[in-house]
Amino acid sequence: MEEKKNPLSATAGLALSVLVAAALGWFARTIYQTSLDAEAQAKAVEAAAAAAAVRPVTVETALATLKAINPPQTFMGHVEPIQDVDLRAQIDGTIQEVAFKEGAMVKEGDLLYQIDPRVYEARVAQAKAALAQAQASSENADRYYARISKVDKRSVTEAEVDQAYATMLEAKAAIAQCEADLSSAEINLGYCKITAPISGRIGQSLLKKGDYVSPSMGTLARIVQMDPVRVVFSVPDREYLRNKNIADSKGAGAEAIRAQIRLADGTLYAHDGTPDFISNEMSMETASLPVRYAFANPDQQLLSNAYVTVLLSEAKPAEALTIPANAVLANATGDYVYVNEGGKAARRAIAIGARLEGMVEVKAGLQAGDEVITEGVVNVSEGTNLNIVNPSPNAQPEATVTLAK
Repeated sequence: MEEKKNPLSATAGLALSVLVAAALGWFARTIYQTSLDAEAQAKAVEAAAAAAAVRPVTVETALATLKAINPPQTFMGHVEPIQDVDLRAQIDGTIQEVAFKEGAMVKEGDLLYQIDPRVYEARVAQAKAALAQAQASSENADRYYARISKVDKRSVTEAEVDQAYATMLEAKAAIAQCEADLSSAEINLGYCKITAPISGRIGQSLLKKGDYVSPSMGTLARIVQMDPVRVVFSVPDREYLRNKNIADSKGAGAEAIRAQIRLADGTLYAHDGTPDFISNEMSMETASLPVRYAFANPDQQLLSNAYVTVLLSEAKPAEALTIPANAVLANATGDYVYVNEGGKAARRAIAIGARLEGMVEVKAGLQAGDEVITEGVVNVSEGTNLNIVNPSPNAQPEATVTLAK
């Protein structure tokens, strides 16, 4: 018996075949379009790279120049006066006058304190009177001995002559004693005036007019020499040897090293220092050498016990080839720069040395006069066309005004 076909099944199969064919066609077209897009993107990248290679890159440049590059060694130091004095009373008495203003500059010999001198003037007068009496007694003893020594030996005994001679010697000894007492009294009278033994700035006074003073009271005021001063610091053994080698090689001794100081506000002090003291022994605890340098201090910027940064460098350093530090690039192979060669960028591998104040020493790879790219270098590659726009060396920066809030 013949089986009858279902018309619905035939229709469904046909529809399914059509859908599969359509899906395969869409997938083929998608793959084709994707390949066309990738090819277009690659061509676009190549075109952009070619355009970039042709289009100039705006940069700034600087010349490699010979310059003294001399990075200093830095040490922490403190300021101390070359001379300072604690004023003390040598006698008892009442302060009659304070003849200085606290914190003022005083000169050597200036009167600072006046102690009431009346008691000591009286003692000087007493000592003078005692001396005059001793001199009179001595003169009388001299005359008596002169007479008795000429008398007939039958009229006086030898003991009487000896006694007269001894009296004469005692009178002379009494004069010496009175002269010493007078000298002591005059010295004490001189102590009534307390004067400045050095020039410098005087500090706070312990006493006022009318106060009683004695030697046991200790320091009355302190004078500190202000100009010059010295800066004390310690140099590690390694740096000491380095500086000594520099000094020995140049035959200039300690003068081959330049000493400068940076103040607490970061500014560089206007005056250089000169060697004042270099110890003859290393510290066992710190392996360093105590050193002092003297500095002129006419404006009194350096105060005793202030901390400063000491900078030691070569006084006459050798010149080295230098370029701005922002011209240097680095990668896994080392340091390099781009230089201007006929309007195109050329890469140069370099060896660098010391750095100082935005400059870097070039030990190899460049010559004096080479033009290195300093600004815009990140947009540069080998062969890039350059548009150099260096600012005029005479251009002045525009003034800026800060308004108070």
